[in-house]
Amino acid sequence: MSLTNGSAPTIAAAPGTSLAALDGEQARRGPSKPVDLGVIAEIREQVAAEISEARRADGDNVIEEQEEVARTEPVIWRYLDAHARSVIASGGTAPAVDEEEAIFRRVKAELFGLGGFEDYLFDPTVENIFVNGADKVFVNRSGAFAPEAMPPIAESDQALIELVNRWASRLGRTERRFDVSNPRLDMRLPGGFRLHAIMEVTQRPTITIRCPYHRRVGLDDLQRLGTVDPVMVDFLTAAVRARCNIIVAGGTGTGKTTLLRALLHEVPAHERIITIEDTAELGIGSFEEDHPNVVEMETRQANLEGVGELTMMDLTRECLRMSPDRVVVGEVRGAEALYMLKAMSQGNDGSMCTVHANSARGVADRVRGYCAEGIANIPMHVIDTFYRTAVDLVVHLRVLPDRRRVVASIVEVEKTFGEGIHYNSVFEEVPEDRARPGVAPSQYLLDRLRVAGMQVQPW
Repeated sequence: MSLTNGSAPTIAAAPGTSLAALDGEQARRGPSKPVDLGVIAEIREQVAAEISEARRADGDNVIEEQEEVARTEPVIWRYLDAHARSVIASGGTAPAVDEEEAIFRRVKAELFGLGGFEDYLFDPTVENIFVNGADKVFVNRSGAFAPEAMPPIAESDQALIELVNRWASRLGRTERRFDVSNPRLDMRLPGGFRLHAIMEVTQRPTITIRCPYHRRVGLDDLQRLGTVDPVMVDFLTAAVRARCNIIVAGGTGTGKTTLLRALLHEVPAHERIITIEDTAELGIGSFEEDHPNVVEMETRQANLEGVGELTMMDLTRECLRMSPDRVVVGEVRGAEALYMLKAMSQGNDGSMCTVHANSARGVADRVRGYCAEGIANIPMHVIDTFYRTAVDLVVHLRVLPDRRRVVASIVEVEKTFGEGIHYNSVFEEVPEDRARPGVAPSQYLLDRLRVAGMQVQPW
């Protein structure tokens, strides 16, 4: 038993209020030893009740969260001590010190942090977390062929819902809810983790968390990972500096956001970048030495009265009044596509976005559909004209059978005036590998790339 007087021992405590400052020791430690979720729930509820009573006693006095965390830690240890005494009194064996420390960290994380998810969010090898109910938990690790099954994340589905609802109410840029009346949630957690949660329309609450890189990612990093080769790096670097409008396309989990982030790091530091995302994920503003003039915009759901919603289309339209050098839409998937094309074609050259598509040539069909959502009965030839005028390059990614993410093709959108949309396959798709040089770019594009510093010309 670690306590006899209710005071807290000195331990390497997990971060309490913010995941932005990633704790190195926690990251190296990895998942804690599995503990009794029933004990955690019991102590959590006892501590939460005492915290609530203390808040009522404080009245109108504002208590900083950091101070409240400090006041709560000895309370957790006091209830842990009481639990250990109860176990001994009933003839059992008191928890070992490391087990008590694990319970302490977990209770503290559930009250002020991200609960049992912190074990995985602090693990640098974890790329995705999948929860299909409190006791069906899987993680995707970098380089692994298949997801790995993990212990339960909460004592019940209801406890899981309550945990996520606490995140929604206090961790996002705007207050959100996750309950029966609002069964869908998209938000960015502290540290850049992207969460999607849904309930009611699924048999059990389902949560997906995507874990971004916590460091700067450039094209040279993607070259080391095998996503691109040196020729592509030279080409894409010149394309960004030549202010080509670029669409990054691919299926789910192919690395679209990572590639977009790498492309943005090639943008000159003096340029004003405005990013628009459903849930902020790019995180370009975190690297002020590379991009000091960045505005990151994020959608907002309606409030309890049903007003105040800001959609991707609203933000894309709004950003055109903010004098951007480049507009970046994290993921185009609706009526904002038309405004994105407008941004690309009215002086904001060098703008970029991502689109879900199975091929580079299939992006145009996606965009046609999205534009039609925004304006009813808009003729297809009008959308095609917008597309041809606005888009210079489409970069398509895919995942190979060996789990490598690669650039599968790069096409140039020809600036023709006929019917339909025509392409040059600058880097063409090959089976089971990265794309290889195909047809030379048009003279217009080639001249722009040369001026921007392209060194290698493999065509």
